[in-house]
Amino acid sequence: MTSRRLWNPLLTVFCLIGGVAGFLVGEWLLARYQGVLHDTLLMGIYFGQLALWIGLGALLAETLSPRLNGQNWRLRYASDGWKLLVPATLLMLFAAGTLFQWGYGFQPEKRQILRDYVLVLDISASMKRNDPQEESLHAAQSLIQRIDEGTRFGVLTFNEKFSWVQPITELKDAAAKQDLSRRLGEAAKPNGETDIGRALTEAARGMQEAGTPPQAGTVILFSDGHSPMDVASVTAPFVQNGFKIHTVGLEGADEEGGRLLQSIAAAAGGTFQQVKSAELLNEAIGSLYTERKTTWHLMGERPEGTMEGLFLPILRTVLLLLLGALLGLSLGIVFDNRFLARSFLAGGAVAGLLAGLLLEYGLPSADSWVVRGEADLVLALVLSLSTLLFGVAQGSVNAGFRGSRTRELPERGGDYGRSRTPGGGKQFR
Repeated sequence: MTSRRLWNPLLTVFCLIGGVAGFLVGEWLLARYQGVLHDTLLMGIYFGQLALWIGLGALLAETLSPRLNGQNWRLRYASDGWKLLVPATLLMLFAAGTLFQWGYGFQPEKRQILRDYVLVLDISASMKRNDPQEESLHAAQSLIQRIDEGTRFGVLTFNEKFSWVQPITELKDAAAKQDLSRRLGEAAKPNGETDIGRALTEAARGMQEAGTPPQAGTVILFSDGHSPMDVASVTAPFVQNGFKIHTVGLEGADEEGGRLLQSIAAAAGGTFQQVKSAELLNEAIGSLYTERKTTWHLMGERPEGTMEGLFLPILRTVLLLLLGALLGLSLGIVFDNRFLARSFLAGGAVAGLLAGLLLEYGLPSADSWVVRGEADLVLALVLSLSTLLFGVAQGSVNAGFRGSRTRELPERGGDYGRSRTPGGGKQFR
């Protein structure tokens, strides 16, 4: 059996456009529904829509310029490709993405390291003006009710001084959570100046005294003000122990304070959020706790405390390889051509492998969306070059995917739609 290397430049361009569209829609999905939809469903939708956009680009390119299938395919059979597009791309990759995400995200709890959390709340005098309804207090009380069994939690309030409402302690039951919420409500009312550096230094000391393991401590800091401090010096204990600091500020409260909170988070490997009003603090502070449960998916960073070693890196790479191969197979189904399907399947596997390696070595990253964009575009690009990388077989009988009618393929490349035998049928019929 002979083979010929084929290439449709228009298909490459349209696949890349489809990859960009799928990436943009995927980022919107992650921003809007991460933490709302279960990760298995979210990843199914992510890969399903990405496959649909790439498949749409490939089918449109071949319809306009049938360099791989031939003119006869465009005239007689291209309409069937449009009917198969959604089932072969969106539905098949949705099912595969859901299944693979389930396998990738499965993680026995005993293999995870529990984290210690310290909530550090600003109660300086400026809070009377910026948070008159005590929304920060309500957000803290709401967070307390969401703490999982086995997670240790501490609350520290500060102005120019600091006070532990509760040192780092496991909240064993609902009664313990209710008692902490009550004591927090009775804490000192807003007054005094702001000293963020002193509060963070005390939070680090508290975790060290509580025996918080390295990489297992997190501070959630809320403040509406600014105070002079040496960021590098204050955050040094956090960096040394692998403790993170997530910061939340109020938009418009203190511009210089916002920049300080951003610097603190960047130095200690955390995130910075700036909410428009105090009423949104509940969602912002709560998301920092639940974030550890919503990033356990194929296109995101793995949560800290998961198993170490090569198993998970290899697993993600293999699953992306399989997803790429299935995406290639879906193009073969859309084109109704077994020999094209073989080339696309092989090219898709290579594309998926490269995308998986990009994700594995590119994450974690401060710009995770850039890494995902690179992976999506590599997937689309390499897939579009499949028939150039892996020659398409010619001159053999092809029973096809969708029936038993056979025909002999022509020796000439790029003319797969024309049969040498009278009444010759489609490739997969």
